[in-house]
Amino acid sequence: MSILAAADARPDGREGIEILVSFPFDKATVLPAYRSNGAALARLDSLMNEGIYSPADTLRIIGKASMDGPERYNFDLARRRAEALRKYIVAHYPLYPGVVTVKVEGEPWGELRAAVENDPALTPLKRVQLLSIIDSDDPADRKEARLKASPAWAAFTRQLFPDYRGATVRLSSAPLIDEALLEEIAAISPYIHFPETAVELRPDVLTVPTLKRPRILRPVLALSTNLLYDLTYIPGYGMTSIPSLSLEYYPRNYGRFSFGADVEWPMWRHWEEHRFFQIQNVTLNARWYFARNYQHNFRGPYALANVNGVRYGIGFDANTGWEGEGLGASAGIGYKHSLFGSKRLFWDTGIALGFFYSRYDPYVWGNDPTKRYYYDYDGLPENFVKRNHALEWVGPTRIWFSIGVDLFNRKSIVR
Repeated sequence: MSILAAADARPDGREGIEILVSFPFDKATVLPAYRSNGAALARLDSLMNEGIYSPADTLRIIGKASMDGPERYNFDLARRRAEALRKYIVAHYPLYPGVVTVKVEGEPWGELRAAVENDPALTPLKRVQLLSIIDSDDPADRKEARLKASPAWAAFTRQLFPDYRGATVRLSSAPLIDEALLEEIAAISPYIHFPETAVELRPDVLTVPTLKRPRILRPVLALSTNLLYDLTYIPGYGMTSIPSLSLEYYPRNYGRFSFGADVEWPMWRHWEEHRFFQIQNVTLNARWYFARNYQHNFRGPYALANVNGVRYGIGFDANTGWEGEGLGASAGIGYKHSLFGSKRLFWDTGIALGFFYSRYDPYVWGNDPTKRYYYDYDGLPENFVKRNHALEWVGPTRIWFSIGVDLFNRKSIVR
């Protein structure tokens, strides 16, 4: 009998068993009622209760995650899924005498490639196009961005991705070596030595390899500008531009919150036409991202709350204009997405609704006894009351479509 034959087979036929436990999107909790987990965990229970194990048996748990979102986050999500299943096994089968190990596969690009190569629904041209992207040397996130442009990608995400969101249990068994086999091995090679007293393996101890938490660089700030402000058309005034700048701060703990400030400052004056467009607006905001913040920067849908203060002087002609100050508060929703698959560039869009209150004065050219403003006031200067009009507005207060970039770096540990 050869050594390889002894290591490759077991009489009970348990070698190579695989059990897949599925997880919901972006979750790492073992849910027995989810998809086919009930049958999978029942099979695991049957396997674990057989009671014919040796300390050389190994349960290897391999964590995976679908190609939704950044690769780094998916790798960490796959690790958390494998660890959750390991804890489940440790808690339910404390007497298992073998070893439980964890392996993190992350995004299963090999499985995706095999699915594309064997999909009969794909035309030869489309198959070649998809495989050329998968086989390219591009980073995984760049591959994902390119694949999303293909109409066939949506079908794969619906059919295959739920199977990629899981952790697989694989049983690797080694046969119990009896005295006859030891004598045969000793006869094959005089250089193999077995001590008279074997090392005692404690059946109540499960070992898991230590996973190193890599240190990576994460951005600190996002800088963006609102393109809708930069290309603005105002009826009665014409094309103009509203210079704008937005800053978003990513906290060190990388929860779901971020904090930011927006500034707009158009200062256009056309004295000869009596046209003025001068605004100084500052907005402070806080964002809460629906997806758990995981990656090197914040992405996906979010809710937003902000407050703003503004000063303005706006005139359309010699007879129509306003000057005043205002305060507002609003809430909205938005979505931020990577631009061209870049880890730094992004686009950001959204809308906010809220309340705005302003005190202002209208003005008309040449009708101002105060000699300070062009107010629509023809009474005695001593009776003049500044900001004698009020505006209350409830409705849309802000809309944006911004292009931005993440800046600076800080070292962080993948958790």
